[in-house]
Amino acid sequence: MTGILDNPAALGGGKTENTRQRSLFLCLPSRIILNESGTSFFISQERRLHRFETADGERHYGFRFEKTGFAWLKNLLMKNYLKKIEIQVRDISACRLYVEDAVKLVFFSMFRHRINSSILEHIYGSPMLRAWNRANPKKSISPDMKISNKSFRELLESRMPGRIEELKKELLHKIIQRIPRAAIEAREDPRDIHNFVRELIGDLRSLIFFVLAGSRGEDRAALVQNISRVIIESIHRFDILNLASFLTIELVAAAERSSLVRMLGTADDVKSILESPQRRKSIMEEKRFRGATVVLALPPEIPQGSRRLRFRLSVYNDGADLEAERKLMEDFTERSYTFKDGRHLEELFRASKSGRGVYEDNGMSFYYLTILREQCGKNNIFLDASVKNSHSEKSVVTTLWFGV
Repeated sequence: MTGILDNPAALGGGKTENTRQRSLFLCLPSRIILNESGTSFFISQERRLHRFETADGERHYGFRFEKTGFAWLKNLLMKNYLKKIEIQVRDISACRLYVEDAVKLVFFSMFRHRINSSILEHIYGSPMLRAWNRANPKKSISPDMKISNKSFRELLESRMPGRIEELKKELLHKIIQRIPRAAIEAREDPRDIHNFVRELIGDLRSLIFFVLAGSRGEDRAALVQNISRVIIESIHRFDILNLASFLTIELVAAAERSSLVRMLGTADDVKSILESPQRRKSIMEEKRFRGATVVLALPPEIPQGSRRLRFRLSVYNDGADLEAERKLMEDFTERSYTFKDGRHLEELFRASKSGRGVYEDNGMSFYYLTILREQCGKNNIFLDASVKNSHSEKSVVTTLWFGV
């Protein structure tokens, strides 16, 4: 079954044939930049790597693709091999779905790492694991021991075939039962929440199921309750993934619009040109428009304990106006829009999916940013934003920092 990370569009409630088409590839020119672990792995596999400068002027190793598989990206994220993903965007209105999916893919992966980390704190303190370590001092299991998922999975399957899938189904059933009914009914498509939870459970470490399977009934029930609580808490962050992706689209569109307006100069029909895909494409080709670069920068390591995972989302645009871009952020600390329930957010998402906002008044960016700030504040997620020139002074950089 296709999950959220294989099909990031599912987070936005996408359906039918269009959703399935979106799930396979990121169909935009991209640089996949590896961290040290990723670089070492691919060198050991004798894979040929590109050496290039990133948008920040740093030198790294990685891959350059015109089309990238989402499933492959998911695997790199799960192994913590990625440092950055740089996506080249020439016409945001023609490829907004791909950019949304890429942001959701990275953002969801950060949530998954945090959720796994929180659950593992309960696992390492469980009676079953303490008993195992006393009985097997030379094979003790602790946060400092790096044991592959495959080892636990094979051990469990050899002794209790099919038990992992049984535990996943049991956990899914327990969690769905405990989710407030109003939270599910408020969705445009109630299956969104089910898919979200199923994907989270599917990505849990095999060690977790190894401990659940080996625990006594009472201890297992306590662990299931703790795991359920951690995952249900994460559901409150569900809309933040959508908000972050929509805001990214607005930021790219604003940078693109700013550049095109400057290129068109005093033309009388600037607005009609921007709103016409054919005329806009013609101008972009004639002026050799370079577009914007979206950079998704991941933390160098997955921290344990209370330290935050820091994720940076930046939009670089060579032709944008710095002051015009900075103006988009002026209301960041001045306005706040309050939403009393999820239905208001659903209306916002539907408006975005319909295409409104991409070349409308730039106030939409204020709107998304202030809502995103409010949602992040409610869910203890750090959020900051800035607009400045790049180190080379050739690009305007709009940046959002998230800490989860």
